[in-house]
Amino acid sequence: MAGIKEKIYNNLPYPFKFILLNIKGYLNTKQRYNKEFKVYLKEHIDLWDADLDSVTKYQNEKLSIVLSEALEHSDWYGDIMRALGITLQDIEKDPMRVLQKMPILKKTDRKTKVDLIVNKKRETAMVGHTSGTSGSPTIDYLDLDSINVSFAIWKRFHHAIGVIPGNKQVRFSGRLIVDTETKKPPFWVYNYFEKQLLMSTYHLTADNLGSYIKKLNKFKPELIDGYPSAIYIISKYINKQNISLSFTPKAIAVTAETLYDYQRIEIEKAFNCHVFNQYASSEGSPFITECVKGNLHLNLDSGVFEFINTKGEPAQAGEIAKLVVTSFINYKTPLIRYDIGDTVLLSKEEEQCDCGCKMPIIEKIIGREDDILWTEEKGYVGRMDTAYKGLKGIVKSQIIQETPEKIIVNLIADTDFDDPMKQQLLGNLKDRLGQKIEYQINEVDDIVLGPNGKFDAVKRNFELEF
Repeated sequence: MAGIKEKIYNNLPYPFKFILLNIKGYLNTKQRYNKEFKVYLKEHIDLWDADLDSVTKYQNEKLSIVLSEALEHSDWYGDIMRALGITLQDIEKDPMRVLQKMPILKKTDRKTKVDLIVNKKRETAMVGHTSGTSGSPTIDYLDLDSINVSFAIWKRFHHAIGVIPGNKQVRFSGRLIVDTETKKPPFWVYNYFEKQLLMSTYHLTADNLGSYIKKLNKFKPELIDGYPSAIYIISKYINKQNISLSFTPKAIAVTAETLYDYQRIEIEKAFNCHVFNQYASSEGSPFITECVKGNLHLNLDSGVFEFINTKGEPAQAGEIAKLVVTSFINYKTPLIRYDIGDTVLLSKEEEQCDCGCKMPIIEKIIGREDDILWTEEKGYVGRMDTAYKGLKGIVKSQIIQETPEKIIVNLIADTDFDDPMKQQLLGNLKDRLGQKIEYQINEVDDIVLGPNGKFDAVKRNFELEF
């Protein structure tokens, strides 16, 4: 259904795109920013500056709710917890101790057992799809309370970096904002209700970048957020052409991809403001956000973080660690000790940040190793996971760009992946990378991991001159 709606939207004239997007924007605003959201926002703003004992107390209270509802209303977790002899009294007495008894939730089970995992007490308000780094789509059920909480913590992040409600924003994401065949501007659509200009990441060619800069200068956003790969491409163009912008944003906030140091340097030079990194996920992972002092804080009021080293043991200071998360962001599809597949670098020693937030900090987010692809027709393209949304039958998939003219897709498929699904995948790839590319889709039995043990969802086997 999502694919059909997208096709209808893409084929509409631009004025109708504006109308439909703003209808959706209005409905989203009504759903997300209600009075319950305002209560959560104040609560989380207060927690940002609270002492660690208060934050830990709040964390335990929320964990108790997540575990109690999982025991009573999730078939998956209920069976596990009863088999372990876990009771409501155990949870109420010491939820952290109960948590450590729980097995780690693997991505395969999160993906294939979602109808058993869901919390039957919570009413579904929205159904989303995410492909993650494995290139395989995952269904995500959300209740209204979870939507309110996640947006409250996200807006708390904005509040902490000096962005206030009503500030004009530009967003770069993987959504198909305008038809991919469009050759002339506008490559953007304005969301009136959130004062947000949504800019396409699929038209960032050399011929089009000047139009993007002209629109940015006219719009003068106070916040730019979205994929660092897209913002980096524009920044590189600005710096190379020695373009002087007529505005300075309050902040640039990046998400959904790894932020590399070379990208941060280029972006900060172009826009003359700080780049703030953040970590979250559409599955409902707890947040990690950068503060005004440049430190990455674990948002303990959004969940519980565990760190596992390469030996499968609790990670120590200074080690690279795999994230295992328990989330307070999604009560409808609970994540309890979830191996989310991302990694971080822990700080070498415990540090207290000067920003005023007492929540612990880590050194770096090093997951999300997606690459930037390049084709003559579409220019630079980052984050290809949106090409898989809504597809069925793909267990795992990898995109390899051998040359600017050739794309290979290796995928592990089950019986749901039929010829119509293959054609839909091919169409999605063409929309994002171009019609003139040679595409080769191979069904394989296995996809080899990279030398560092990580799965590369996207690989480019030639060098680019940015």
